[in-house]
Amino acid sequence: MRRLATVLLLALLAACGVPQDDAPRALDPREAPFRVFEEAAPAPAGDGRVALYFVRNDLVVLQTRAVERSTSIRELLDLLLEGPTPEQVAEGTRSAIPTTFDVEDLEVDASDVAVVTLGGSAPLITDPVGFAQVVATLTAPGRARAVRFRLDGEDLPVPRSDGLLTTEPLDRSDYRDLLALPPPAASPAPS
Repeated sequence: MRRLATVLLLALLAACGVPQDDAPRALDPREAPFRVFEEAAPAPAGDGRVALYFVRNDLVVLQTRAVERSTSIRELLDLLLEGPTPEQVAEGTRSAIPTTFDVEDLEVDASDVAVVTLGGSAPLITDPVGFAQVVATLTAPGRARAVRFRLDGEDLPVPRSDGLLTTEPLDRSDYRDLLALPPPAASPAPS
C-alpha cells in the first residue's frame, strides 16, 4: 500500500504541468500570467497630490498640492518652504516658517530618519509650530519615520509643542496638540 501511495504521488507531481528545463528559457509574453510584460500606463500629468502642512487658526493643517511627477522628500520640503498658494492664503492659511529659512541638505538615513541640515546664516525657526510643519510634512505616509535637525555639524535642540527642547528625532507625536487631525471615520452601526 505504501508503495502504491508513493507511485501515485510521483505520478501526480509529474503531471502537475510545471515543465522541467535543463536551462533557463524566455517566456512567451502571451502565456505569462497576470500581464507581467505589460507596461503600466503613465499617470496623467498633474493628477498626483502631495501632503504639505501649513497653519490655520494656530493649528498645523493638511493642505494638498497637485504635482506632475513623483516628488522626492527634498522636493517636498522645497514645496513646503515656498509657502501656501495664493488661494490657500485667501482661505486664511499661512506658514510659520521664515522665508529666510535655509536648508543646506536633506538626507534620509538608514533608520528612516530625515536629517535636515540647516544653514547658519539665516534666522532659525523658534516657534514649535514651524517645526511641526516640517515634521508633519516630512513624516507624511510613505515618507520618513522621524526628522532630526542639524546645524554646523551638531544636532540642533528643537522645541516640541510642550516647549521642551530635544535633539532626538521628532515625529508627529511630538506636536500632537498642534496638529489639526481629521475627525475619525464613523464606525458602522452595530447590526
